[in-house]
Order: sequence, then structure tokens, then C-alpha cells
Amino acid sequence: MEQQKRRKWHLVRNNNGEWICSEQAVYLDDFSTMIYNLRAKKYDLPLSPQTDCAGEKWYYKHEVEAVMAAMEADRQEIKPRKLKITPVKREFNEKETKEINAIIMNMFKPNKNGSFDTLNEKYRLWQELENNPPRWWKNVLADKELYVEIRKDNYANIYYYGGNVALIRWTGKEITAKTHQKYLGDKKPVRIVPQKENGKETDKTVRIYEYRDCREELQTPEGLEEIKHYIRETYHDIHGENTQKETREERDRNRHVYASNEKSVQGALKLRFPERYIDSEFAYQRPGLGNERKTIRFDLVELRGKELVFIELKLITDPRLRTGKGEAEIIGQMKKYAEFIREHAEDFKTYYTKVLRIKKRLGLWNGETEIDSVSLKPELLVVNTYKEDKMSDKKEKRIKAIKALEERPEFETSIEEYQDLCK
Repeated sequence: MEQQKRRKWHLVRNNNGEWICSEQAVYLDDFSTMIYNLRAKKYDLPLSPQTDCAGEKWYYKHEVEAVMAAMEADRQEIKPRKLKITPVKREFNEKETKEINAIIMNMFKPNKNGSFDTLNEKYRLWQELENNPPRWWKNVLADKELYVEIRKDNYANIYYYGGNVALIRWTGKEITAKTHQKYLGDKKPVRIVPQKENGKETDKTVRIYEYRDCREELQTPEGLEEIKHYIRETYHDIHGENTQKETREERDRNRHVYASNEKSVQGALKLRFPERYIDSEFAYQRPGLGNERKTIRFDLVELRGKELVFIELKLITDPRLRTGKGEAEIIGQMKKYAEFIREHAEDFKTYYTKVLRIKKRLGLWNGETEIDSVSLKPELLVVNTYKEDKMSDKKEKRIKAIKALEERPEFETSIEEYQDLCK
């Protein structure tokens, strides 16, 4: 920690394109990086290098602190000896030499964090959730409106119709669960700072919020319902206006989809077909021009038989589906997806096999874990939220234009009525 660079407070971007306060980031020099990596490996602790906008590596503060705590515990366990020992030059054995050389070489290689190789089936978090699950984890699994996704950097997300209920991590000592402060009822930002463009402050401002411990809320069904209430309030309205005045049981029985935004549809599909959709909100950062990084995101990943299919979900009202001039924005997006899938088809097979094995251990998946192939064509699923009895000429024209996307050779396109999606 003493090697951390002194910086004024600002926002730092991680490998998933998310922005966090720099107070939660630690910048280490090369020697400290080597030492912390060796210790993290020894204690089986995460130490995931992130890359900011300037291309500099940084580490999560809580991960560095966990390694420091393990090192301190080790020192305390060693009893001081009264014998006088003459220091001698210590020779590294062959195994230690290889480890140190590997770490030094990795300093000059592209950052692998966030890559497919990062996911570790033997990671402590999965072992604890499988063998010593906390009570709140059991409450999460019992809630029929929640679903859990495994992430490649060895953490998990709990979702409620696309709203992130909690981020689950292993700190080196315990399992933590944190949620956005808004979902705990606190809408006041912890800071308001000037927005920067090209390194200069502008008149615009950025509201900074934080993630807070929510294990107490997850301990009871009432606490979970409170978090879901605030997600509905701040994120989207899951069940619409409920003009039919149905009870929750009636709505569950009728399996209605109340589409307030595409994430609510995404969540409904995940919950209705857990045996088909094995992942949602997949994110991967690719190098761009200079230090720029582009994020690839898939809304849904489906296991169709033993074939992986990647799905982009859009409501029919999305302006990116058509344009008055040139190509619709969605075409370029789907082309990039197709290129990415072709580049990483084999990686996807290995990665999602590991994901399914972890999910099966945790009781999140009951099917097979074998994956034979990957569809090289991503699929565009357009959800038609128009009401048939209120179709205008403008809407008819829009549907016709979107149907033209079905002729694109790079990807598949389908238009589905949202009332029929979850039948």
C-alpha cells in the first residue's frame, strides 16, 4: 500500500467499463505488483488488475487489503526465536524462480484480467457458497424472482428483472454482498463532482454513488422485498400499472410480461426459461484505438441443445433499429458481435462449460454441462410492444423496415409479440 501513487480523487474505469471512485483503486509499482501477486497466489486470494482510460494498471483496494491482512496474519503466527541467526544470502528454489519469472514476464504482457481464463472453478467463493452458504444466500436461492449470474472475474451478481440486487465477492476472510445505495433507500449521492472532457472540467456534474453492505437486508424475505421495491422505484416498473388489479399469484399464474423496458423482458425470459438462458449481461472489453477499450455486451446467452447462441434484445421502439439515412446503428453493432464470436468461439465453449459446472455445484443449474458448438451468428430479438388495435401507418412502416433486417447475412433477426414471449 505504501507504493500507491498519490492522486487527487477522480473516477477510474475498470475492465467492464464501469466507473468507480479512485479512493477504491490502488496503483502499484512493478516490484510491489510482483510481491502482491506472489502473496495472492499463495493465499488463494483474488488480485485482479484493471486498466484505466490512460492504460495504467490498478487494483481494487479491498483485494489489496485482503492480501495485506493475510500477510500480517502469517507474520503473527511466526513465533520470535531467541537464537541469534546470522543472515545469509538465500537462494530461490526452482519453483519459486519460475513463479517470479512468470510474474515479471506477465508485467509486459497484455492484461488477462476480465478474460475467459480468469474464471477459476476452485476459487474460494464457489467453495464457500457450495459447502458453507450463509443464510442470506439460501434466501436468495429460494426467491423465485431472483437469478444469479457467475462472472469471469470470480464474483457473482444477483438480479431482479435486470436490476442488480447484490454483488457477491470473497474478500479473503468472508463472503460479502453489496448493493447500490439507492436500493437501500438512500438516493443522496456521496459526492457531486465536475464532469471532465479531454482532461478538463466542464459545467456538467457527475453524481457519485456507492455500493453498500446489504447482507442484513438479504437475511429476511422482508429485507429482500424492500430492495426489490427500491429497484422497481428507481430502475423500472416490473409489473406495469396492473390495470387488471391482479394479485401476485394471478399474475404468476397468467405469466404476463409487463414490458416497461427491455431489461424487464430480459428478466422475465431468464426466470421463465432457466433451462435455456444460461447467462445475461455478459461483458468483455476489447482493445480499441490507443488506450481506448470497447465493451462487448450480450443481453442473453442461450444453450440451444448443446449449442451456444448469443442474443441481443431490443424493444421495437428502440431508435437504433432503423434510420432515415445510411445503415441502422444496430447493423454495425451486430457485425461487431459476429466478429467477436468468430474470434472466441472455442473460448466460449470452455468458459461456459466452467460457468455451468459452477452453477450446478451451487444449485443454479440442473442441466448438462457439455457444449458442443457455438452459433457464429448472433441473434437480434426484437420485442413488439405495439398494441394491434392501435396500429398507425407510422408503426406499420416501422415494423416493415425492421423486418428488412431479417435479410442481413451476418446475424439472425426475429420479431416477437411481447405477450407471447413467456408462454
